[in-house]
Amino acid sequence: MADIYLIEYAQLTNATPLGGDIDVDRYKFCILDAQNSKIKELLGDTLYTKIETDYDEDNLTGNYLTLYNEFVKPILIHQSAVEYLTIGSFQIANGGIYKHTPQNGTAVELSDVKYLIDAQRTKVEMYTERLNRWLLRLQLPEYNWYYENIVNPMPTRGGNLNFDITGNTDKWREGKSDNRMDNCFENWNCI
Repeated sequence: MADIYLIEYAQLTNATPLGGDIDVDRYKFCILDAQNSKIKELLGDTLYTKIETDYDEDNLTGNYLTLYNEFVKPILIHQSAVEYLTIGSFQIANGGIYKHTPQNGTAVELSDVKYLIDAQRTKVEMYTERLNRWLLRLQLPEYNWYYENIVNPMPTRGGNLNFDITGNTDKWREGKSDNRMDNCFENWNCI
């Protein structure tokens, strides 16, 4: 099966400091890395597969289209930029590993690159917190924790919710809520 990219290449270069003249082969794998390391971790296998399939078939509608446009796409764009900025100045070829230097410029200091990476990570964290609140409020049926999944969603509240697993349950959410949280988890102690 061919890889499915959940964003167009131009969306990455149009919405981040990455220049449009970067060879696509230098960053397209960063998009797949971001999908698998960030998006799949946030959504879990079931919801990720639904979004990926519907995107590929041009069939995203309703809440799934909102999820994609408002959260998945911005997180993916900025996480892909983080992935590229981390390795973008390095080249690996037959001659070994070397650092690319521009002809009409000066290579930036590592602290400057770290600043760019941190700026993109801040955006990822902002959209991730919004995503988590939206998912917990909306309760999409595919956003469930199952032991059979390889990757389960990692829900958080405000980015810092801690879980103490005290029971053996098939899924983390049964749709219960109280005033403290948008959603509490059966057989889990939400701290």
